[in-house]
Amino acid sequence: MNLFYNLNTSFFLIIVIFLNLIILNKRKIISHKIKILDYPDHRKIHTEPTPLIGGVCIFFTLIFSTFINFFLYKSVSKGEFYALICFYLIFFIVGLWDDIKQISPKFRTIIILVALASLLVLNQNFILENLIFMGAKVKIELNIFSLIFTIFCFFALYNALNFIDGYNGVSCSVSIYWLLFLYINNNNLVYLTLLIIMFLLFYYNIQGKLFLGNSGTSILSIFFSVSIAKDYNAYTNFYADEILFLLFFPGIDMIRVTLQRILSKKKIYTPDKSHFHHYLIKNDFKYIWPIMLTLTILPNLFLYISSNMYITLILSIMIYLIPFLVLKKNSN
Repeated sequence: MNLFYNLNTSFFLIIVIFLNLIILNKRKIISHKIKILDYPDHRKIHTEPTPLIGGVCIFFTLIFSTFINFFLYKSVSKGEFYALICFYLIFFIVGLWDDIKQISPKFRTIIILVALASLLVLNQNFILENLIFMGAKVKIELNIFSLIFTIFCFFALYNALNFIDGYNGVSCSVSIYWLLFLYINNNNLVYLTLLIIMFLLFYYNIQGKLFLGNSGTSILSIFFSVSIAKDYNAYTNFYADEILFLLFFPGIDMIRVTLQRILSKKKIYTPDKSHFHHYLIKNDFKYIWPIMLTLTILPNLFLYISSNMYITLILSIMIYLIPFLVLKKNSN
């Protein structure tokens, strides 16, 4: 039985990789056909129209592997299967629509929030009902705030992942790290499949041959949201502070940028060059994605070394604020 499982898994992985390679090889043709090319302008650093095909590969991989998980391995319930397919479809379509024809941030926000509220109510396996902290020995029952808190977390990750996607290799490398974290805790076929594809996309992205696009960051955000929530609810050795510090760096940069825009009386979704990676670019750093990845990994490393949430929180804030303030000062 184990051999059968391994043979089926290997065959499935080969098919997914092969089909993704076809999409990547035809990326320019596909991008022209469905009009998902990112053209350079005054805000962007690339010089040629670049295919936003990464999201298509991720969507195909997640849909295909979710079907295999449900029909072949029976590892998800019928309710979870339908909820996941709906999540992936909605977030991918909204992101793809935004890639083809930029839609209003307010309209996009309404669609995302309505989709989250509706699908989470229909399938409550993804709702966070309590918070158990490894490094603080504390348990918080969310009770009537469970749904609201879960929607807030999912929407925050949706924005945070979009905010860090501004330089080749950053979103892909961070996603690979998060996938490795999830796969170590839960040897899920979907995690393994997407991990392989993300390495493939990283190779193309780091050379500037493709971008993930809004469709890519959008579907990745809902994938990580539901995966983290489900694993947290299912495993007793998965803690709230691990999740907090896993997502800490993109989260704190999103909070800082949002507050800065509010204080400057700008619209929250107004594009600018105030993100952390923008300051690295202004200071002429060449290896930006390894720096961003390292700063994303460090908070969880601090937590495992200190086993204290409060010490980790202080250290994590310091490793963000100190470099940011130095970069900002040098760029003025």
